[in-house]
Amino acid sequence: MIRSVIHGVKTPASRSGQSRSARPGRLSRHWRAAWFALALILAVAESGRVAAQSSDSGELEFRKFGGIQYSSGEEYRLTLDAYVPAGEGPFPAILAVHGGSWRSGTKLNWVRHARKLAGAGFVVVAINYRHAPQFQFPAQIHDCKAAVRWMRLNAHEYQIDPNRIGGLGYSAGGQLVALLGVTGPEKELEGAVRPCGPAISTRLQAVGVGGAPCDFTWIVVDSQSLNYWLGGTRREQPEIWRQATPTTWLAPDDPPFYLFHGRNDWIVPYSSAESFLDQLHKAGIEAELESWDNGHFGLFSRLEAMDPVIAFFRRTLRDEKQSASSRKPK
Repeated sequence: MIRSVIHGVKTPASRSGQSRSARPGRLSRHWRAAWFALALILAVAESGRVAAQSSDSGELEFRKFGGIQYSSGEEYRLTLDAYVPAGEGPFPAILAVHGGSWRSGTKLNWVRHARKLAGAGFVVVAINYRHAPQFQFPAQIHDCKAAVRWMRLNAHEYQIDPNRIGGLGYSAGGQLVALLGVTGPEKELEGAVRPCGPAISTRLQAVGVGGAPCDFTWIVVDSQSLNYWLGGTRREQPEIWRQATPTTWLAPDDPPFYLFHGRNDWIVPYSSAESFLDQLHKAGIEAELESWDNGHFGLFSRLEAMDPVIAFFRRTLRDEKQSASSRKPK
């Protein structure tokens, strides 16, 4: 199913015809204030516990737990922020994975979206993950799977229903949650699993993918465009490219997918979302695509685009006695 949503963009009118250059000293003061505000935001974002806050939606209050370590190694320490709705849980949960071409970005990209989702009754876990080129694939999917294991292992403390976990990602983060959604305990992608009792599933129950490249088979075999992430061209590293491509792993028992994409996206063309939708349907997977009249970055900044995402997760993560099943490796 494809739905098209067209929204106009309002441009704020200028408050004054006076140019910035005509107001000496004003700009520097504004920049100082902006930097102070940013520093304050970052300090709060990394604090251990933050008091209850009102959500942007006005529905529920929530608490934010910031800067929690979920994985580490000799050269890295990975943290997450958990947004937990007020009230009695457990709540369905959403793993939020940021974009940035697999080499930049941060969990703070999701602050506004996470507030809205938490206000709608979801625990939101926004993560940092390792970036290329220092850490190449499959480090990023290993980190996403480690985050899901953390969510299930710490479900009681953060009021997470371990049987109702979805993934939400945009751009490169969308590719990662798509890959997370269509893979189980495949040894190539699971990463290091520290002994912690019974095996913990990394399977998702629903997947939201925005503005993401999910099929790399169309890229010419000698293109070096993703060498920094995949370690070589498709001709040089065919198995790595195959593993990184979500369409490689499609199976009928995969969870439902919600795709949203901008028709004016020139970074990840809209046609790629249509192609991914078609391949999901051919594999027997429930999926829908919603289009927006935006470009790549414009769509991510449109907070109202979260409304149908919330509706999708409410439907697919509804309170049922469903198990977080793991399937055999393909």
